[in-house]
Amino acid sequence: MSLLLDSSILVKLVVNEPGSGDAREAVKKHLREGYRLHTVDVALPEALNALWKHVTIHNDLGEKEAGGVIEDLQRIWVSLYVVSSHEVTRRAFQIAVESSLTVYDSLFIAAAMYCSAKLFTADVKLFKSSEKHVDSLLLK
Repeated sequence: MSLLLDSSILVKLVVNEPGSGDAREAVKKHLREGYRLHTVDVALPEALNALWKHVTIHNDLGEKEAGGVIEDLQRIWVSLYVVSSHEVTRRAFQIAVESSLTVYDSLFIAAAMYCSAKLFTADVKLFKSSEKHVDSLLLK
């Protein structure tokens, strides 16, 4: 059994924001149930960009604190099975065109299909589009 985490979930695992506690509990629950955790290679730069926004736009995370958060993200990252976007390029593009999603979002759906994984996201639009392709879990 596999659970594929998108970047919105990865950020919630390392930054305290609405839904972070629930995201952490859901991931722990899936790990206890024997799930393997996956993601896509683009999730790391997307998560780092979200952290940058916390520091520079939202001003709710200091630069020094962000350094520790990045270390936490790196510790999580090395424990994940990371799917190369190269492996799912064609399928992701097809999903993007059919669903009017960005290719970035479609990569998560395509990777979940590739891994036979359940997709875990906090993104409502991604969740709704993913339902016709894979088993999905929306963080509420």
